[in-house]
Amino acid sequence: MKVAVVGGGIIGLFTAYHLRQQGADVVIIDQGEPGGWSKAAAGILEFTRFVINRINVRSYPRRYLSMALRGDARIKTWDWGWISAYLKAWGREPTQDMWEAIKTLGEYSRRQYRALAEAENDFAYSEEPLYEVGIDVAAALEEAKRDPLSPKVEAGRCCGREALAYLDAARLSTEDFVARMLRELRGVQTVRRRAQEVAGREVWLEGGDVVGADAVVVAAGYWARKFGIPVAPFKGYGFRTTAKAQNMFIEMAKGVAVVPLPKWTKVTGRFDLDGTEDHSPSARVLQRARQILGNFEVLEMSVGYRPCTPDGFPVVDKVGEVVVATGACRLGWTYGPALGKLAADLALGKPGIEALTARRFRR
Repeated sequence: MKVAVVGGGIIGLFTAYHLRQQGADVVIIDQGEPGGWSKAAAGILEFTRFVINRINVRSYPRRYLSMALRGDARIKTWDWGWISAYLKAWGREPTQDMWEAIKTLGEYSRRQYRALAEAENDFAYSEEPLYEVGIDVAAALEEAKRDPLSPKVEAGRCCGREALAYLDAARLSTEDFVARMLRELRGVQTVRRRAQEVAGREVWLEGGDVVGADAVVVAAGYWARKFGIPVAPFKGYGFRTTAKAQNMFIEMAKGVAVVPLPKWTKVTGRFDLDGTEDHSPSARVLQRARQILGNFEVLEMSVGYRPCTPDGFPVVDKVGEVVVATGACRLGWTYGPALGKLAADLALGKPGIEALTARRFRR
């Protein structure tokens, strides 16, 4: 069976990986280097910390406006369909089935990362606490007690300050992990072309060529809006740097995440509703980071567009003959292994998870 995977980000790579494991013939279609759009992420894996994706809670618009007013966020992409869906989802609590689905995604993904690291840890995988600095720790501890995913947290210290220690975390080097996945997928055909349309079992490419397959999976983030799924691009910036840090942490007040790795320290920031190619806010991320870490050199900058649904939960669904996997927002890397497995299973005719279908946005 031949399956075309449109989109070579982390979920597309895991989809191809699982398809190949199940004996499928795979072709990855991506306009750029596979994995390139996913490298910007910090590499923080948060298997039970879904609170960072809850963009539809009632207090979130006020918090986002506050970020925008102080220059730490901006809106440049006005997708009125997404905004309409967001207003309908605003304040709506997830079902128990949704929480069970997210718990399953986290457990599966943790096992998958551990297994890959046990085979060969060539991507700096480590399970260690993530510290949240610049927050009300007592309030965060109380909130964690009410969290359906029961995250393991405790009060701690980081950067000389009181912090919340999230104990279910892990980290990896996104750059090295992409390289690992490409080695795992050695021999898989890659088409470096822009996909313009998907029609049934055909992918129409820019320039007029067509890739035919027995099944098509679209794991191309914001592009999934072509299939009627409300998804918006929330841009972020990632920097490989020479900065020094002892712990993995997020400075919440400044919106900067810091991940020390063996070969460099990753610094990331911003959550802009912005699908443009204007990357000038990246300077603000570096300014904020240097206020925390002191001066450092930038080795490389990368940009990513987190695809977010109005409720922050992912979609893995079949739209007509096409499987679509998108919408994991800030947790694409965390749930990538499981979302890729679900997408691969749907492409091969196996059942999916009802809670993760796009039908929840058509109520």
